[in-house]
Amino acid sequence: MLRSTLLFTFLFTILFAQQESEQFPFIGATLSTHVIDLKSIDQTSSQNETVLGFRYGKQTLDWRTVFTLSGNNDLQTFGVEIDKILLDELFGTPKLRPYLGATIGYLHYDEDASLESDGFYYGGNFGFLIYATATVDVDLSYHYYKVSGLDPLDTMQGASLSLHYFF
Repeated sequence: MLRSTLLFTFLFTILFAQQESEQFPFIGATLSTHVIDLKSIDQTSSQNETVLGFRYGKQTLDWRTVFTLSGNNDLQTFGVEIDKILLDELFGTPKLRPYLGATIGYLHYDEDASLESDGFYYGGNFGFLIYATATVDVDLSYHYYKVSGLDPLDTMQGASLSLHYFF
């Protein structure tokens, strides 16, 4: 299973990264908070989850592909994120770069009241890349995901702080 996951990760990175002259692979760590909306027949409730994760990706001047594996005791996720870096035409390549992206992923959520524990999520995200040095950037982002195949989860939203090292 681990070999299949790694092969899937590297193949999708090659597939989605734009074939420009310069590609910048990176690894990183992320800290995310999710507000999970639980819907039942007669009420809606929310639950907060904070997760740590590992990120791998490639970036060009205009696009970025990121694979994220994250989790805690209750929630584990694996996601693929494709981002378009915006506004470089106006400012060149500044130290602060906004982006807009889409994400699809798998999640495993253990909750006593839930019969199902595996599902999928998809949605959007936006954020800012802040370049600390020539080889390190900080990623501040907001995400909103729709959860499918996992009752009673309906949506997840929250913020992430990531640190990436380019090699």
